Amino acid sequence: MQEAPYYEAAKVHLFFHIPKLYKQFYYFCPKITAVIKQILHTFVTKILGSAFGFATIIIVSQILGATQKGEQAMIVLNVYVLMLVFNLIGNSTLIYLTPRHRFSLLLLPSLLWISGLTLLSLLFAVLFPAFVPQYGYETLLIAVLASVSEINQFFLLGKEKIIEANKVKIVSPLLTTILLVVLWLCNALHTTHDFVLCLCFSYLVSTIYSIFLLKNDYLIAIKTSVKRKELLQISYLMLAKGATKQLGTIMQALNYRLLFYILLFYCGKSVVGVYSNAVSLTEAVLLFGTSLALVQYSKLSNSQDKAMPKQLTIKMTKINALFTLFALLVLCFMPSEAYLWLLGAGFEDVGYIIRLLAAGILLLSCASNVTQYFASQGNFSISAVASLIGLLTTLLMGLWLVPIYGVKGAALTSVCSFTITSLIELTCFLRWIKKEDRNSYRSQQKAR
Repeated sequence: MQEAPYYEAAKVHLFFHIPKLYKQFYYFCPKITAVIKQILHTFVTKILGSAFGFATIIIVSQILGATQKGEQAMIVLNVYVLMLVFNLIGNSTLIYLTPRHRFSLLLLPSLLWISGLTLLSLLFAVLFPAFVPQYGYETLLIAVLASVSEINQFFLLGKEKIIEANKVKIVSPLLTTILLVVLWLCNALHTTHDFVLCLCFSYLVSTIYSIFLLKNDYLIAIKTSVKRKELLQISYLMLAKGATKQLGTIMQALNYRLLFYILLFYCGKSVVGVYSNAVSLTEAVLLFGTSLALVQYSKLSNSQDKAMPKQLTIKMTKINALFTLFALLVLCFMPSEAYLWLLGAGFEDVGYIIRLLAAGILLLSCASNVTQYFASQGNFSISAVASLIGLLTTLLMGLWLVPIYGVKGAALTSVCSFTITSLIELTCFLRWIKKEDRNSYRSQQKAR
């Protein structure tokens, strides 16, 4: 049978386009491979960091017990809260700003802010020593070192040096675990103070290593003079965007950890130790989603394509949801005996708390990709508002449910807060992309 003329034409058309298709594949394949490599490297880094953190939880819980585990959890929490204030200017907005401004112009306001707040903290400690918590000076030192290390990580991510940033991130948990194991084997791990010393040393090494990776940029920054007008302009920009971003992050962090303080007040340190372990395990589930979101933020901040951010965000959110659901099912179906064996006596309720938290963690994981989408567009207000509403929910429901139901009330409060926060961000994202689609359609109609 003789083939139709249009079929012959189609074969000729395809024949002449094969070289073009091959060139396109050859051009995009390395880029896709690089992105997958970065995602996997970030994921493995977070898994290792979580594994080292989990090993720290096991060692501290088994050797020091529930009470000192509660002390350790409060120290880590205080460091985290201080870092939120120290990085009010030099926070993750640096990923968005680094491709758009020179290194020296962004570095100086970040370091000046940390230095000023450190001096104010020391002055407060000298004037009001009664308000200084246990291990207060050590906590301040750890927070300063961790903040500088984190700023350097953001610079690396802004330069799309994702693998280098991951290496910096893994240094502290790796060294902390190694030092704790050494102390354990030498029978020298007796108090929370030993843990604090390990943390100080590990963050010192992490900070030095991060500066080494950016040594060329630091050398150029030292030699480059910054005009006062430029410094004021960039400081205002960093404060405007950074404050919005960091206020949202602070509210989200308080949303995660405010219940620690409420539980401490109503139930005691041992209950905080149990709840903190459950929260740490559920946060480990978020590792894959945060890995996707981190690479997504770095890529979209350097992208000029208007259509790609929406498509990439939707695909990554779907992948994230499936993986998170699978990981949560594994944790939920683990028997209580497994948690008791891993964590020791007094932690048999960890599995029950995880099952209560599961639904909220799933929604929170899906919302992480949407959060980074807005961040890559320079919009940090939506996430900040969502975090504020979530924090108010945690405060009101926590003060209501925790005194009545204890740790169960804390878990139910977290689920409600996470659900509200996530639904706000997801709803805003759907409205945002619909608005963009309408604007794009109108632009096409006018062009015609």
